[in-house]
Amino acid sequence: MPHIIETAPTGRAKCRGCGDRIAAGVLRFGERLPNPFADDGGEMTHWFHLPCAAFRRPESFLETVAAVPDGIPDRDRLEHEARLGVAHHRLPRVSTAERAPSGRAACRACRTPIEKNAWRISLVFYDDGRFVPSGFVHLHCARAYLESAEVLPRVKHFSPALSDADVAEIEGELQRSPPPTAG
Repeated sequence: MPHIIETAPTGRAKCRGCGDRIAAGVLRFGERLPNPFADDGGEMTHWFHLPCAAFRRPESFLETVAAVPDGIPDRDRLEHEARLGVAHHRLPRVSTAERAPSGRAACRACRTPIEKNAWRISLVFYDDGRFVPSGFVHLHCARAYLESAEVLPRVKHFSPALSDADVAEIEGELQRSPPPTAG
C-alpha cells in the first residue's frame, strides 16, 4: 500500500496536519494505512498538504517524494524539513506558538510552570491516525528538548496568525536558548 502524491480533485478533504481544507487542484500527500475498522483488511488514506506532510509525517513523505521525479514545488525545502524530522524524532511534534493564557501548564522539558503570557510551543503526538495535544515547552527549552535549532519554520507554518513582531520575538528567544546537546 504505497503512499501517494496527487492533485486534489475536489476541495472536500481536510489536512490531517493542520485541519484546513485542501483546495482543489493543489498537490496533496496521501498516507495509506491499514483500516482498523475493515473486516477485509482494507486500507484508508489520510490526506495532508505537502508542507504539513513534510513537517508531521517525515518518513512517509520522504519515502513517497523519492518516487516522484519532478513537479513538486519547493521540493528541496520540503525534503530538508522532512530529513530534519527524521533526524530529530521530537521535531515532528512541534505545533503552534502561543502566549500561555494561564500559569498552570508545565514545560515538558524542565517541568517548571510556564508563566502567564510567556511564549510557549505546543506539542502533539501522532496516535492512531490523529495528532493529539501532548503539552508545551518554554521557548528557552525548545532547542534542547527538540534537539534542533531549526524550529521556527514549523512554528511559522502551524501558527499563520503570528505577526512579524511575534515571529521576531520568538526567533530572538529561540536564539538565546541553550543549544541542543549532542546525544
